[in-house]
Amino acid sequence: MPDENEPAEPANGGPPEKAGGKIFVVGIGASAGGLEAIGELIRHLPVEGMAYIVVQHLAPDHESLLTQLLARDSRLQVVTAVDGMTLEANHVYVIPPNADLAVLHGVIRIMKPPTVKGRGPHLPVDYLFRSLAEDQGHAAIGIVLSGTGTDGTLGLKAIKASGGFTFVQEPSTAKYDGMPRSAMASGAADYCLPLKEIALELARIGKRPLVRPRAHGSEAAPVVQDQLGKLFVLIRAEFGNDLTQYKHATIDRRIERRMMFHKLERLEDYVRYVQQNRDELRALYKDILITVTSFFRDPETFEVLKTKVFPQLLEQKAPNQPIRVWVPACATGEEAYSIAICLLEYCEEKMRDERVQIFGTDVDDDAIQQARRGVYPANIALDVSPERLHRFFVPRNNEYQITRRIRDLLVFSRQNLLRDAPFSHVDLVSCRNLLIYLQPSAQKKVLRTLHYALNPTGHLLLGTSETVGDAPELFSPIDRKHKIYVKKLVARQVALELGFGAPAVLEPVREPAPARPTLNLQGLADRKALELYGPPGVVVGENFDILLFRGHTGPYLDPAPGAASFNLLKVARFELHIELKRALQQARSEQRRVTTDISYQEDGKPCLVRVDVLPLQDPDTRTRCFLVLFHRMPPPPLPAVSPEQAVTGEAARPLVQRNQELERELAVTKEYLQSTIEEKESTLEQLKSANEELQSSNEELQSTNEELETSKEEMQSTNEELTTVNEELHNRMLELSQANDDLHNVLAGVDNVVVIVGMDLRIRRYTSAAEKLLNLIPGDIGRSIGYLDAFVGTGALAPKVSTVIHDLSTLEEELLASNQRWYALRVSPYKTLDHAIRGALVTLVDIDVRKRAMDMTRDVGAYAARFLGAINHPLLIVDRRLRVVWANDALLSTLQVTSEETVGSALASLGTRSFADPGLLERLDGVFASASLLRGHELRLRAPDGREHGVRVGASLIPASTEVPLALLSIEPAGPASAGAGS
Repeated sequence: MPDENEPAEPANGGPPEKAGGKIFVVGIGASAGGLEAIGELIRHLPVEGMAYIVVQHLAPDHESLLTQLLARDSRLQVVTAVDGMTLEANHVYVIPPNADLAVLHGVIRIMKPPTVKGRGPHLPVDYLFRSLAEDQGHAAIGIVLSGTGTDGTLGLKAIKASGGFTFVQEPSTAKYDGMPRSAMASGAADYCLPLKEIALELARIGKRPLVRPRAHGSEAAPVVQDQLGKLFVLIRAEFGNDLTQYKHATIDRRIERRMMFHKLERLEDYVRYVQQNRDELRALYKDILITVTSFFRDPETFEVLKTKVFPQLLEQKAPNQPIRVWVPACATGEEAYSIAICLLEYCEEKMRDERVQIFGTDVDDDAIQQARRGVYPANIALDVSPERLHRFFVPRNNEYQITRRIRDLLVFSRQNLLRDAPFSHVDLVSCRNLLIYLQPSAQKKVLRTLHYALNPTGHLLLGTSETVGDAPELFSPIDRKHKIYVKKLVARQVALELGFGAPAVLEPVREPAPARPTLNLQGLADRKALELYGPPGVVVGENFDILLFRGHTGPYLDPAPGAASFNLLKVARFELHIELKRALQQARSEQRRVTTDISYQEDGKPCLVRVDVLPLQDPDTRTRCFLVLFHRMPPPPLPAVSPEQAVTGEAARPLVQRNQELERELAVTKEYLQSTIEEKESTLEQLKSANEELQSSNEELQSTNEELETSKEEMQSTNEELTTVNEELHNRMLELSQANDDLHNVLAGVDNVVVIVGMDLRIRRYTSAAEKLLNLIPGDIGRSIGYLDAFVGTGALAPKVSTVIHDLSTLEEELLASNQRWYALRVSPYKTLDHAIRGALVTLVDIDVRKRAMDMTRDVGAYAARFLGAINHPLLIVDRRLRVVWANDALLSTLQVTSEETVGSALASLGTRSFADPGLLERLDGVFASASLLRGHELRLRAPDGREHGVRVGASLIPASTEVPLALLSIEPAGPASAGAGS
């Protein structure tokens, strides 16, 4: 449904004037890469009497040369915009740095951008386009060129809603396509063209007049009405919406806009085109609906809701009763979400935990789907405060989504307010900027529907250009400025039309009557003469309710005691009632003038009044009404009685005349009574028929009720099953969450390098050790495993992983990586719990120390076996960490150990730990530290059988044996003979 004010002319004074008429105002917006695009467009712009305003994202603290650069190649006059400049045709106005441009009454206004912290990006293009839409209406044109981000999207929507034209640069020709693509994705772009073709299209639009007068009263008018009727039939058949209840001026502009878009001059050609192209019918329908709105539109209104409406809602609500809000014509949901946020803020301020139900309805399915998603462009930062953005929105990919907490409060559904049944027991209805698009009769129907939907103390919120003037008996204002009303408790329930779902009768579209000229002197004189000498009377509607009083009607109207009423038959004098009713009914049925004379007695004197009933038709609403005029006539003169007449009996003639009058009145009364009896009998028959239909409907409703009861039981059973499934899924989610946490901690805590590869040979997960060693980042998830080939250095990993996956084998090998360290590579299949293969695990274990120790052990063993084999007493070779690298057979025999148990073990742990002497270990550290000699260190060596004997230990470094320092230990029995053999 429409949700944006679109006046017939621009709201603030209209477009600037040019010679011969009004001009179009073109807003051009760009960002990154926009200089070249703007320059090329300016070179091709037509000199067709348009005004151009250029807005580009500029550095706020640097002087701009944009004006000079554009002026070099332009045929138009290019100037920097200055506050107070009046827009002129064939001029290009360029935005200065650190400014926002607005247009008011065709005059440029320079605004300082807001500097609120956290407000979001500066959006000067949206700011200008919205201002053009409000000020210029259908004379506004918006163009979005190269740039990043989404600036300009919401502004183009506003221009399109106001009836203007919107362009975007073809994204493939833009240096940066972010802004053009955002505008296209929103559906706000009428044209998507290269720059040169945009200029040509502007030239074509500029040659057409802004307002194309429609012929009134000419021979072509009936043809136009017939063609419009065909369009309305097509739209009603396709979408079920009767547009005859909408104001024709708005529909005419939308049709004219689509005709210009397709370069069609005649309405007949456009109707034929629509009949052959279903997409164009949908485009026209979408244009007429105008699904454009914004968050917190008119912010003062929401503050008034907090101070005047919400307190009453909470005060009047019983415990456990929800607060119900209805937002008809909600478009894409911004209004409904704004009320939800405002209401939630108020409840939090008052520390009240209230149940809230908000219903948003619209006839546009696409708009409802977007409202349900609750996703909006980043440009909403223009309308939403940083605090609300942080609390109630979640940023995602250059967009904002309403938080789940707010979305759970709202229900969006498709509904036609003029046809479908309304909600009930509603506390607040926000119906802003819908009534302005409807005919007066449809407005009254909508107001009655909303009155029915509201609780006895419910409130109604309307748009700034709307009132309840057509139904003042239904609502009373509590804030006239912000258009907030409260429901009236009327004496009798206002009848609500129950024909929901029935298609409206398509009436021929009639052109609105031409505006009445200003009263001249002759007209003023005629009016005064009518006031002084014209007969008094009243104007009544089809039900004979008085709409207008004319002149002094007091002698003919005498309201009866009881409930107040404006029905003419209830307020007319009793003596006039019978003839007046007969004349009104005859005029209504025959649609012609009816005149009757009525005589009656007033204060004992005979009176005569002539009643004229003339049928009329309201030129605005096309409804029938009647003008009832009362002409006071002189009573018939009584003839003079002479003595001769008295003698001859002629004095009785007046009595005879009076008797005839009474007989005539009696005959009229009998006729009236007979007519009344026939009407009553007819009404009785209709009531009997209606009663039978109601009984039949009651039986059908009872049957339907039983079916609904059965469906309810089935739904309850299904609901219980769904509850069980939901609990199981919830438990499964908890288990999955815990398993995911466990997996995350395991991967973070494992020291080994582990990389999980999917079936597509792409990286899925990795451990913290892998992240550090392989320099992986989160962005590498999804990369091919071949990304690790440079580190592994043994050829392509992908074929090896693929072989493991397909053969269900395990690959193990040692490799020298690019960091010159040795690793053990292991590739094994990734198996699920049901033994399905879903990839592979690639593991790297650092074996550099072991590998080099083995090499060193092999080399040292060969050296020792070659040069020390002839020595018979025990010998050891240890490294800097005092681990055994080599031992001769004499040592192995003395300690009764094997070579495998000795090599690689710590010296202190050999045998029975006899070498764990702190003094010995300290002196050995000194040998490595200062390359000194160790001689004759005595200790007690205990054999595995428990026997002990004294030994002397000597040690010295092995000169230049390997890169790792080594020491040779000699162990000799304690005694004088061995004193000099320590080394």
